[in-house]
Amino acid sequence: MATYSWPSKPLVYTLIGLAFWTFLDLQAVSKYSDNGRRTLATTTNISYLKSESTLLPWAHYNLRSVKERPDPSSETALFWHIPKSGGTTAKQIYQCMGKALTIRIGVDPRYGHDQSDELVVFKPIEGKDWKTVNVDTVSEKGILRAEEMGLVASGKADIIFAMDVNFASSHLFDRLNKGRILSIFRHPVDRLASKFYYLQSATWERTYRPEWADMSILEWAEKHNEESNVMVKKLAGVKFHDTATEAALRVAMRTLEKRFVVGLTDNMKESIRRFNIVMNIDLTSNRNQNCMRKFFGHGTLKTNSNPHPKLEPGSPAWDVLARDNALDIQLYEYILVLFDQQGEVIDSYARGISQ
Repeated sequence: MATYSWPSKPLVYTLIGLAFWTFLDLQAVSKYSDNGRRTLATTTNISYLKSESTLLPWAHYNLRSVKERPDPSSETALFWHIPKSGGTTAKQIYQCMGKALTIRIGVDPRYGHDQSDELVVFKPIEGKDWKTVNVDTVSEKGILRAEEMGLVASGKADIIFAMDVNFASSHLFDRLNKGRILSIFRHPVDRLASKFYYLQSATWERTYRPEWADMSILEWAEKHNEESNVMVKKLAGVKFHDTATEAALRVAMRTLEKRFVVGLTDNMKESIRRFNIVMNIDLTSNRNQNCMRKFFGHGTLKTNSNPHPKLEPGSPAWDVLARDNALDIQLYEYILVLFDQQGEVIDSYARGISQ
């Protein structure tokens, strides 16, 4: 007999606030074509995304509004790292700029700071002028340790990288120590295809999957891919193996609109430019200018991308992945709209800083 798992309490409370919106015409949100690519419906009719009253508590209380002018002296940047979407490249860029990041190497026992009760900023690799903090903000255990050590209030981290945006925001930030959240997004089907090919050979990754090397991507999509609408689930507080709903999609959309500075894998240079403005990074310095040239010089992004066969829209494997991630695709379509809209807002931040 099939069993039903009730959503988490925070999501239930949020859905109560959203219930009356279910009578709206959802066609006004976004549509995607059969191949999952961008075919937006009207985007001026999304009135139900204007209220902040139904944001989940971690977003409502612990994160800065996009409309609030950034103040890097009183807020810490939180980067939601979505695998295979450009997050590793963002880390490399800000390492190059000498920013103190929270990445797993900070708790590598080789450096002797993993058991310390005090926060330590250090340079882990001799001859490399970049810094990390001795916390792990990827695992839940590491996030709880960073919370206990007062990571955000200490001001020692310039950018916190986390994959569980809900858990990290809930435990690392609060009303007195709010975060400024950034993320880079990629089309969900392209991201999953990249993941499939990457983990076949990425022996250094904890999630290395050598058995995938003998599969076709269609077989993997039909029988072995466990991801379904993971972005919507993370933002709306839905458990990994539970089913995401249209109501969860609306929570995710509202959260992105009200709290996230969004970037795109397909437009990395502009995305990083905006992040630099939000974090008030001085691009007149030779070091930072050289870093931007290193990654974006000569019109080509210097990245750790993993070359692989292109998955064509409309192919059987594409259609399976698009079907299983239909809500994430709708969310991505909305992110494209937000990216277009946020450019003017972020440029207004830059003008304010320069005055």
